[in-house]
Amino acid sequence: MVYALKDGKKLLSKHRIPYTVKRFIASGGQGEVYEVEDKSGQRYALKWYFKHSATKYQQKLIERLIERGSPDERFLWPLDIILADGLFGYVMRLRPPMYKSIVDLMKRRAEPTFSALCMAGINLADGYQSLHSQGLCYRDISFGNLFFNPADGDVLICDNDNVTVNLDKDSSTHGTPRFIAPEIITGKKRPSTETDLYSMAVLLFYMFMLHHPLEGAIEANIKCFDAKAMEKIYGHDPVFIWDPVNQSNRPIPGYQDNAIIFWHMYPPYLREMFTQAFTKGLRDGHARIVEKEWKDAFAKLRNSILFCQGCGAENFFNKKPVCWACKAAISPPPRLNIKGQLVMLNANSLIYAHHLLGNFDFSTVVGKLSQHPTQPGKWGITNSTADNWSFTKPGGDTSVIEPGRTAPLVSGAKINFGPAEGVIE
Repeated sequence: MVYALKDGKKLLSKHRIPYTVKRFIASGGQGEVYEVEDKSGQRYALKWYFKHSATKYQQKLIERLIERGSPDERFLWPLDIILADGLFGYVMRLRPPMYKSIVDLMKRRAEPTFSALCMAGINLADGYQSLHSQGLCYRDISFGNLFFNPADGDVLICDNDNVTVNLDKDSSTHGTPRFIAPEIITGKKRPSTETDLYSMAVLLFYMFMLHHPLEGAIEANIKCFDAKAMEKIYGHDPVFIWDPVNQSNRPIPGYQDNAIIFWHMYPPYLREMFTQAFTKGLRDGHARIVEKEWKDAFAKLRNSILFCQGCGAENFFNKKPVCWACKAAISPPPRLNIKGQLVMLNANSLIYAHHLLGNFDFSTVVGKLSQHPTQPGKWGITNSTADNWSFTKPGGDTSVIEPGRTAPLVSGAKINFGPAEGVIE
């Protein structure tokens, strides 16, 4: 295959930074991506546009994005622009190899824990919230522009070269098939933050259900899945596969099993959110789930993870939990009720700043589950902060839990962490 840029080619950016092409990475609809190196040896990615994509509008858009700067560190944002041979491209940070695509998730080439998947959902929603809060619209949320680290749920958002101000009328980018909001397909509206919310909900459904929210019996029975059929399913007559009123598009057992298995695995509140997103939210942009609501839901979901004592599979807490994998009854661990959040106290559980402050900080540890050194059946929460906690037994006796000391798991006891108080259940 002949690539536009050859290995070893020297390029000079608009900021007068020299780059050397090191290798070809991938090709897409707009252009090719290469790994390049600056004179200090730092590696970057370079998206080099094909002739038909290298328009004056696209160049101006890239220049405006570079001038504006990235919303936050999760975006592989344009950093510099290179013009050569009548074409151009932009330089961005290089994606580390541990980050995987949603396609990798769908094909089971990446198998994150539910905890990591919840963090990916939080980080994805938080990233787009950061973008939207600056009056920007992504326009093309889909499989191809999100990568996540299966180990911890960190995310990177790429292909930011189509980001514009909300309701921009000049851009011709409307999105990727299967992710485009119905009102764009029918020609009623242009891309906006509202249509971004729809595309984000589709992507989240894929992540948690490994299936498309509109692909059920109707899609399965179409003999020729051409452009006209796609317009009908995704635009003119969309029907959510789990619509509580219209059951005509239910997933077919044996053919669309992911949609069936995963849907029933999750707690009712998450199913209700997806139901709203793809019933009322199909036709009313104001009824769509906003980023903060998704973040709250995935934080709650993360808190509710518990493990089957039989097979070790991750499950989600309910009053009578039964393992989805082996169908055995699960004995729930103790729980910490803090600010209305129920946090499962598994052997590996950590208490984070988020549990005290509600700030989605799942990196700052304030407490950890610890086993008694001489009595293996006894557990407690060890103070990982620099401040004292107050521990109150059910009878009313109060003691101080100093940094490094452990509060025992006693049902009905209260722990005052400072910013918030929790009750052990």
